[in-house]
Amino acid sequence: MVGAPTPRHPLGKALSHGIGLRLLVLIVLFSTLVTAISTVIQLYLDYRRDVGAIEGRLDEIERSSLASLAGSLWHVDVDQLRRQVEGLIRLPDMQAVEVREAEGAARPLVVAVRLREGGPVLARDLPLVYNDRGTERLIGHLHAEATLTGVYSRLIETAVVILVSQGIKTFLVSLFTLYIVYRLVARHLVDIAGYAQRFDIKDPAPPLALRRRHPGRPDELDQVVSAFNAMRMDLQSAWEQLRTANAELEDDIVRREAHEREMRRLVDRLTRTNAELERFATISSHDLQEPLRAITSYAQLIEKRYGDHLDDEGREFLGYMTGGALRMKALVNDLATYARIPGHFEPPRPVELGAVCAGVLAGMKDAIEAADAEIVVGTLPVVEGDPERLAHLFRNLLDNAIKFRHQDVAPRVSVTAEPDPGGGWVVSVADNGIGIGATNQDVFEIFRRLHPASAYPGTGVGLAICRRIVEHMGGRIWLDSRPGQGTTIRFTVGVPPEAAAE
Repeated sequence: MVGAPTPRHPLGKALSHGIGLRLLVLIVLFSTLVTAISTVIQLYLDYRRDVGAIEGRLDEIERSSLASLAGSLWHVDVDQLRRQVEGLIRLPDMQAVEVREAEGAARPLVVAVRLREGGPVLARDLPLVYNDRGTERLIGHLHAEATLTGVYSRLIETAVVILVSQGIKTFLVSLFTLYIVYRLVARHLVDIAGYAQRFDIKDPAPPLALRRRHPGRPDELDQVVSAFNAMRMDLQSAWEQLRTANAELEDDIVRREAHEREMRRLVDRLTRTNAELERFATISSHDLQEPLRAITSYAQLIEKRYGDHLDDEGREFLGYMTGGALRMKALVNDLATYARIPGHFEPPRPVELGAVCAGVLAGMKDAIEAADAEIVVGTLPVVEGDPERLAHLFRNLLDNAIKFRHQDVAPRVSVTAEPDPGGGWVVSVADNGIGIGATNQDVFEIFRRLHPASAYPGTGVGLAICRRIVEHMGGRIWLDSRPGQGTTIRFTVGVPPEAAAE
């Protein structure tokens, strides 16, 4: 026995045709476009990072290995050359290293190691120069070659992971959005249309009522239902009047024609009302086809039209969305600089702190002269870091040292550095300013101010930015201060990862 076909769920009908399918397609298309753009940007940043790392290794070979290779080649120490070349080839992404004696020798010495052939590469040809008792001699060349195959493989893996995860998320969010629209609007429009189709003036049905919780305040759907039921009552009343008039005044043609005209008027009214209902459904359907432009506007639209129909948890979530968006708008300007710091770091590279500090002082020349400040910079080391962020760090610290000064004493600031027992360096910026009294407050906390803005203007973000820069480079920052005698702020830089973790 063949069973009757299983009726389809209304949500399944919404997915197969009508506004539901079009809404789903538009959301998926828009989300796909955003995912594609963000994926391309991410892949580009990853590519720049990986290629920068490879170029950094080639730069490191140029800085640290040329002298030792030249010495081994000058003394024709083939075994030592081979060990050095094999050590270089073990660096990540290296595929070929060759040391070749300069042209002119009877049998030029060549020591080379090649792991693979082909594929895109980054290569460097570097001269090997030996200092022979004060005379520099070109004795050979170093050819170093790094493959980009690993970079491209990692990019492909990243792209696959991003696209698959974003695709799944987009699909689930689209289905959830479609379900919400169906629950709040679409299914009620279908009920209203079905009621209108089944309406029979000769056999009036109960008043139209939607299958939903009664909202605290009437919304657009309640207005449609009220108008439809009012029309139904008017029509039923007119029909009863006509039946009574026909029964009582069968012989009165004039009155019967009057009732017929009334009947036609009421029918026209019904027709117009039905037309208005259809137009309302068409306009609503058209509006629902438009994709949501942004999270804030979408949350506000839901709260305005359908907020009273959500349960407590739904209203709480909607409040989180709206409140979070408004708070973000209010905070973004104040926190922009603070928040951009992690994403704008360059890969660590050797930086001369003395040159960085000199550049900062040149930019602060007017402020230094205006305060009659004396700034003494000691011998500063070469460290690993981002020169732009280190300059930002020095600028904030020197600006604070000049700003928080005694009114009748010219600022005196010293910048020094000493080795850190844990590795790297400890840099100190000391001043003779007003100092900081004993406090339980974290002076490096964002928006933390210990002095009134009227006396010492500022945003309260400077030291927070300093700590964010230092900690992002793997270091730490702290201060020593005595009221009236000045403040010394110290930070570590060039700290090895294991020392920074401690």
